[in-house]
Amino acid sequence: MNLQKDEITIPANRNSLPNNTSSANEIQLFIDEVNRSLNKSKKPMVLVGHGVRLANATNEFLEFIEKNNLPVVCSLLGLDTISYNHPNRIGFIGTYGNRWANYALGTCDLLLVLGSRLDLRQTGTDIESFRKDKTIFHVDIEKAELNNRLIGCKTLNANVTEFLELANQTTDSKNDTTDWTIEIEQKKQQLPDIAELSSIKGINPNVFIHLLSQHSKQAKAFTTDVGNNQMWTAQSIELSSEQRFLSSGGMGAMGYSLPAAIGASFALGKAPVVCIAGDGGFQINIQELQTIRRNNLPIKIVIINNHCLGMIRQFQDAYFDSCYQSTVNGYNTPDFEKVAKAYEIDAFTISSPDQIEEGLTRLWENPDQPFLLNVSLDIHTNVYPKMMFGSPITEMEPNINN
Repeated sequence: MNLQKDEITIPANRNSLPNNTSSANEIQLFIDEVNRSLNKSKKPMVLVGHGVRLANATNEFLEFIEKNNLPVVCSLLGLDTISYNHPNRIGFIGTYGNRWANYALGTCDLLLVLGSRLDLRQTGTDIESFRKDKTIFHVDIEKAELNNRLIGCKTLNANVTEFLELANQTTDSKNDTTDWTIEIEQKKQQLPDIAELSSIKGINPNVFIHLLSQHSKQAKAFTTDVGNNQMWTAQSIELSSEQRFLSSGGMGAMGYSLPAAIGASFALGKAPVVCIAGDGGFQINIQELQTIRRNNLPIKIVIINNHCLGMIRQFQDAYFDSCYQSTVNGYNTPDFEKVAKAYEIDAFTISSPDQIEEGLTRLWENPDQPFLLNVSLDIHTNVYPKMMFGSPITEMEPNINN
């Protein structure tokens, strides 16, 4: 209570950036080196992280990749930096990344990392294979992230905005990446995201996320929870340039999606927001349905309900002889449709592919009203592809080469 009642003075420079970053001359020297490498590169790639969005540098970023004709892969929190239909976008990378995007990241000969920290889920555990045969340039405002896990990178400790603004003034290279992008596209056609789970029973979550995106053009933002729902969404969501993607990322906080959607809707003037959650994460803050109803927020709640704690259940299959303690055994879900209606929020449940269209139509029937769509999946629906532990990021299970 003494902290809550205390009078404080807010520093005028509380939002100031670090003052020990690189000078303009150092940035230009770095850009010159990037340009020289780009001119020699046959397979260039940009990895964009959340730092570009945080720096309010999305326009500068798009100008840079378009001027230099550079393919782009996205981290989880970098997904809304470039629209799904942008010609330079390749896809989502990481432990559960798009198979073709991980291939591109692993086999490129030049990698420019902008505002991302190259963590374990991006590089995999085999960092030697990750950096093999490629030159890595890394720009980040946080010095501690440079040459941290992955050493030997050419680094620039700077605000990514400063880098991009200066690069756009001094760079106008039209690299011919045609053969490279054709190679990546062939990998995508070999096994697209919607084909990873083609043999499952019931609703294919990747197919569903694509259709949800196409029906949700009115949404100003999408939020996800943690777990399978988060990865299926990242693999298949079709974001426009006006839509934001909000997820807890490395914080890994189950229960994030619903309160995040509430905050986003308020911040956007009570605009429609799609809240995507798993059945486990949704139950952590399920009481916030009352907040949504009381404020009449147009939040479209989509529960990807596999009736278990699915990501941990998948690990239990892989490493613990399918011992389902606390994920299936000792765990259950309520009837979410009835719970929502108890809060006076309209709701609907779908459990088969032929119900998807009806469910999504009902979801958006009244755009200015909240709605809950309970999407029932088979309990053994896994997230694929998945990076193989100890292997290069280009090797993902199930192994399609066997």
